[in-house]
Amino acid sequence: MAVATRRDVWLLARELAEAIAETPEVQEYRRTEDAVLADPDAVALIREYEAAKRAVKLSRGRPPEEQKALVERFLAIEERFNAHPVIQAYWNARVALDAFMERINAVVTFPITGETASRAKGGCGSGSCGCGG
Repeated sequence: MAVATRRDVWLLARELAEAIAETPEVQEYRRTEDAVLADPDAVALIREYEAAKRAVKLSRGRPPEEQKALVERFLAIEERFNAHPVIQAYWNARVALDAFMERINAVVTFPITGETASRAKGGCGSGSCGCGG
C-alpha cells in the first residue's frame, strides 16, 4: 500500500467500522440487545443481578454471616440470570462478538507489531503463562 496519510487511515478505519456493523455477529448482538431491552423481566433481573454483585463486592469487612447471606442471595439471583433465555441469548451474542472483534484486532495488530494481539497482550505464547513462549 502507498504511504498513507492520517486522513487515509481514518477513512479506512471508518470503512472497516461500517463493514463490521453489517456482520452477522454485530447484527445478532443488536437483535439480542433489543430483545433484552424490550423484556421488562430481563431488565429487572439484570439490575437485580448487578446490585447483588455489587453488594457482595462491597461486603468486605462485614461480619461473616452477613457476607454469607449476600453471597447466597447473589447465587440465587445468578441462577435465575443464567436460566433466563433472553439474557443468555444476549450473553452468547456478546461472547461471539467479542471473539470476532479479537480476531479482527489480531489482523490489524500483526502488521504493526509482528505479533498476534493475544501475544502482544501477554497471552499464551508470550511465555508469561509458563508455556515457554
